[in-house]
Amino acid sequence: MSLFADIRRRFDLRPAKSLNLAGSPARTRPEESSPDDQPCEWRDTHGTAGTDVTSCPASCSDSSAYLAIAEALRDGADVVPASDEVGRQLAADGVSLLEALDGLSALYRSIAGGEPAFAAVRALSSSWAEASLVYLHSLSCEDPLTGLSSLAHLRSRLGELYREAEFRGTSVPQTHALVVVEPLNPPGTTPFDRELRRVDVAECLRIVFCGGDVLGRVGSRRAAALVGREPNLPEQVETVRALITQWRLDTDVPQLARIWIEGLPGTDAMAGRVLDELARP
Repeated sequence: MSLFADIRRRFDLRPAKSLNLAGSPARTRPEESSPDDQPCEWRDTHGTAGTDVTSCPASCSDSSAYLAIAEALRDGADVVPASDEVGRQLAADGVSLLEALDGLSALYRSIAGGEPAFAAVRALSSSWAEASLVYLHSLSCEDPLTGLSSLAHLRSRLGELYREAEFRGTSVPQTHALVVVEPLNPPGTTPFDRELRRVDVAECLRIVFCGGDVLGRVGSRRAAALVGREPNLPEQVETVRALITQWRLDTDVPQLARIWIEGLPGTDAMAGRVLDELARP
């Protein structure tokens, strides 16, 4: 039994046709309040309208965190803890630092009649930067839609292979290769349909190369698997071809794609140039 036939037997290659591509973004902004809802205006705990701060920019109305500073200013309390809270909340809401500082300035002018205190600006900026760094450090090197690694990660992994080969006295061109897939989209294919094709390609590559191989997105049109030159590599490539061209997650229509084994050059620098060429549109 061929590898493809075995995969067809073990996988019921007709899963549900609907794809759930919805994903929550790393940062979400609150829904815009309607004009009839509470405007950018401070209200005390009893519901009485306080000092008018309707001159705040859009970022002020996007987050209730500014109310903490308004309360501190009105009560004559320390604004640093409130500003620290505001900075974190606005960063989580996706508000830029410039917008956050503009909102703070407008709030101060409306309530205190002047520019914000240095301590408040420093607290808001520091907490905003800290929250933004936490977000950046949590980012994955994988494309959230396809699960394919970024080109930078693929390039980094290639560099590791060349350094290891130099240390061990082996040759990367003899031990590894790239399996490149380029879907051929017919004229009139929408960007959304092209993204669906890339999701299919990623899934098919993941089925065949399910070990420690690096699967990456190379440019806007191609995907590549950095794999070892095993004796069964040609059969694996043919299995990828059969999966991509004869089976998709959402249709039975045969699909066209170019699939080939790309040999690797002798040096890391030349391998980077190969990736650059593959990434060209």
